[in-house]
Amino acid sequence: MNQKRIDIIVSIVAAIILWFYVINIANPTVQTTLRDVPVEITGVETLAEKELAPVTTEGYKANITVSGARNDINKVKAEDIKLSADISELSFGSGTAAIKAALPPGINVVEINAPGVDIVIEELVTVSKPVEVVLSGSASGKEATVLSSRLTQVEATGAASRLAQVTAVRVSGDLSGAEVDKPMDLMLAATPVDETGKVVTGVKLAYEVIGVNAVMYQTKTVPIEVPVEGSVWEGATLRSTDISKTITIKGPAARLSQISEITAKPIDIDGIFEDASFDVEPIIPGGVFEADSSEPLSARFTIAENGQLIFKFKAADVTVLNVADGHAASAELAEGVSEIVVKVTGPVTTLRTLGSGDVAPIADADGRGEGEAILTLYPGHSIDGLTVEYTPARVTVKIK
Repeated sequence: MNQKRIDIIVSIVAAIILWFYVINIANPTVQTTLRDVPVEITGVETLAEKELAPVTTEGYKANITVSGARNDINKVKAEDIKLSADISELSFGSGTAAIKAALPPGINVVEINAPGVDIVIEELVTVSKPVEVVLSGSASGKEATVLSSRLTQVEATGAASRLAQVTAVRVSGDLSGAEVDKPMDLMLAATPVDETGKVVTGVKLAYEVIGVNAVMYQTKTVPIEVPVEGSVWEGATLRSTDISKTITIKGPAARLSQISEITAKPIDIDGIFEDASFDVEPIIPGGVFEADSSEPLSARFTIAENGQLIFKFKAADVTVLNVADGHAASAELAEGVSEIVVKVTGPVTTLRTLGSGDVAPIADADGRGEGEAILTLYPGHSIDGLTVEYTPARVTVKIK
C-alpha cells in the first residue's frame, strides 16, 4: 500500500515538472486572432497637397492572426497591434490601400483578413458654414441667452460629399450654474453637424474653439396684441379666428419689469377666401428678446365653406325673351322699388367663378303679344351647386 502511494506521488510530481518544462522552458509557438483592430489611415496630408481628400478615415477595422511564443502571445492585446493603410498614392475615385501591421517584438503576422481597405477619394473643398450656438442649463423662469459670437462663419475643409452634409458649425455650452443677468465669456468647442444635429466626421474646421458671450436671463409671459387689417373676400364669411394671445420674453430683470404687453405687426387678411395662417411678428422692445421657450406665434383664420354674393340690377337690365314678332318689351318695378337684388349662396370656390352676367335677370314672355304681364325672374345660366334668389322675384313686363 505504501509503495502504491509513493508511485502516485512520483507520477504527480513528474507531471508537474513536465508541464513546467513545456510552458516555461520549451515555450512552444502558438497563434491567436485579434478581431476588430482599428486601421489608421495615413497619407491624408499628402493627398491634401494634391487637393484631394478621403471621404472618411474612420471606422476601418480588420482581424489579424499573429504567432509567437506562448508567453508572448498570452500578453498581446488588440491595442498592442498597430494597423495602418497609406493612401498617399491614391488618386480621385475609388482605390484600395494595403494594410500594414506594426507588432510587438517576437510577434509575427500570420494573416490579415483583408489585404487592404477600400477608400473613396474626392475633391478637397473649403466652404464657409454658419456658426450655431446651443446653450443648455435653462430652468423654469430662466433661459440661457447668446449675446454675441466672435465668429458667425467658419471655414470647413474636407471631401466634397462630406462638406455637402454639413449645415452648421455647432458650439455648445452649459450655463446651469450661471448667475442671472451676469454676462459670461465662454470658449466653446466647435463641431460640424448635419441638419439633424449629428456630427459629420472627416471635416476639419479652421477654428476648433469659438468665443461666445452669453448670459442667463429671467423670462416673463405677457399678453400680445395682434392688429388685424382688411376684410375677407366679399362673398366669404369669416367663421373663426385663432390668434396667439401671449408671448414669453427674456431680458434683464429691471427691463422686464417695465413691460406689461407686446404689440405685433398688423396682419392683412384683405381678400382671403379660404383658410389662411400667418406668422405673428412681435415688435420686441430694445434690450429684450423673445424667449426660446415661448409658444410659436401664429394667427389662423377659418373661412366658412359656403358664402354669399349680392348683385344689384335696374329694371332696364332685365332681358325679356320670347316676345311675339314685331313687338318690344320692357320691365318695370313696383312703386317704391328701385332695384333688383340677387342673392347667390353656395360653396365659396364656385362663387369665386361667378360674374354679374351669370345672374343677370331674365324673364320669359312665352310668345305674348301686346299687353302687360307679371313674369318670374331667373338667371341666364344654370349654375350647379348655387342657390339664386331674386328680390323682387317678379317684375311687370309691358309689351308693345
